[in-house]
Amino acid sequence: MAARQSQWQKVHHYAWLVGGAVCLFAALVFWAITDTKELVEVAKQAETEVDLQIQPEKVAAMSHLGALNEEVRPLDMTTRVVATAQHEPEFRGTKFINDSAKLYGVELFRVSEEDILKSFLRKQPERHKFIYLRLSGEDHPEQYVILTGPYSSQNDAKAAMSSLNIALPASIKPEVVEFKQYQAYVNDLGTEEMSSSQKLYAVKLKSVPLPKIDEAQIAARKAAAAATVTTPTNATTSTTVTRRDAEGNVIDVQKSQSSVDAPRPKPAPVEQEVTDPFN
Repeated sequence: MAARQSQWQKVHHYAWLVGGAVCLFAALVFWAITDTKELVEVAKQAETEVDLQIQPEKVAAMSHLGALNEEVRPLDMTTRVVATAQHEPEFRGTKFINDSAKLYGVELFRVSEEDILKSFLRKQPERHKFIYLRLSGEDHPEQYVILTGPYSSQNDAKAAMSSLNIALPASIKPEVVEFKQYQAYVNDLGTEEMSSSQKLYAVKLKSVPLPKIDEAQIAARKAAAAATVTTPTNATTSTTVTRRDAEGNVIDVQKSQSSVDAPRPKPAPVEQEVTDPFN
């Protein structure tokens, strides 16, 4: 009875073993059929500094999490560009163009070098009638334009242009322009703006009477300085030595003289005469 039970257990174990092998084989066949994609090997990238920063221990130690370390200031769109070059008194800037936007002028010519305009202005006898501007922009090359004006109307500008007495080359044709067309290209400080920003100080001079000079005192001082100073004679000292014996008789007499030079007087200081230039 016991032998028959042991055989049955062996058959039962073999059945489970065969069933497991069949299931494993079926799984392998199913995986081989469904796995049609190629195996792609992915290389692991090295950890960068950004990956290392995202760590719990580092995040917990950050005291400024969610806050800006440095605040970016907004752009100041009101900043004006000031050219550092030395301009002539006739140079004008943004303030002049804004104040004269509705006025007119006569444009004589344009150049790319300011020295040409400076040379032209030095040759003009009435240079106060001229002004010049510096034009610049993103799509506009730097130019210097010289004009006359401003004039209140276009007719006044035309009349002034017809009466111009300036020798210009035949290729240069003056034209009447309105100052507002230069607003987009002028961004400088004019000479009148730079001079007005400096404080002017007035110096007031007061007339002060000069001290009166006593001519009598000056004459007396001159006379005292020119007076002859008597020089004392040399001081002479006489010495007599008499020798006597025990009885009181004179044995020997010796005489000697010595002289001492007297100190020389210092000359009186010469005083300069003060004269009044206004008398």
